Amino acid sequence: NNSDHRMSILSNISGYLADRLCEGSTRKLIAGWWYSILLVTFLLLMLSFWTVSTRTSPEAFTSVWSTVILIILSVGGTMVMRKFHNSFFTGFFIGGVVATSQYFFLLSLIYGGYAKDRQNVGMSGAEDTIQSIVSFSQAILLGSFALLLMAHRADVMDRNSSLYNSGGDQQDDFRESEDEASYDPPSLG
Repeated sequence: NNSDHRMSILSNISGYLADRLCEGSTRKLIAGWWYSILLVTFLLLMLSFWTVSTRTSPEAFTSVWSTVILIILSVGGTMVMRKFHNSFFTGFFIGGVVATSQYFFLLSLIYGGYAKDRQNVGMSGAEDTIQSIVSFSQAILLGSFALLLMAHRADVMDRNSSLYNSGGDQQDDFRESEDEASYDPPSLG
């Protein structure tokens, strides 16, 4: 199957990176990649303050909105990677990362266009060029993180999720087990 072959290639590449950078741990590689994304998010937050103070409303709104999206993704992604390890939340997180990666790729093109327009009228386009480069870097980091997460989602997911249960004892990720669902009302006496 062609998709299995592609996942095998991704697993081999990420395995090589894990061996070279993280003592063979793909979980450490995923965490390190995520921390790199959080670092670039902080850099974009600082750039958005600069943009708000020096640019027109549409540019300021674009910068602030992209920062808000990254903060939401950062909080949600950290929650998924630390606590909510089931297939639904992992898949939702991967989808959010892919969408945000595409968004930042488009932002890099927009900021590049702003820089070119400013240069054409004799103004400095340095800030827009910096934002274009940082947005493109974020798009690459997010896109590669999504690929890494897809190749090793089993390392992120909980061992009790349906991904690990291949027999008839699968549990719905949202249904509580009978032990968790029991309730003893308080006594009145």
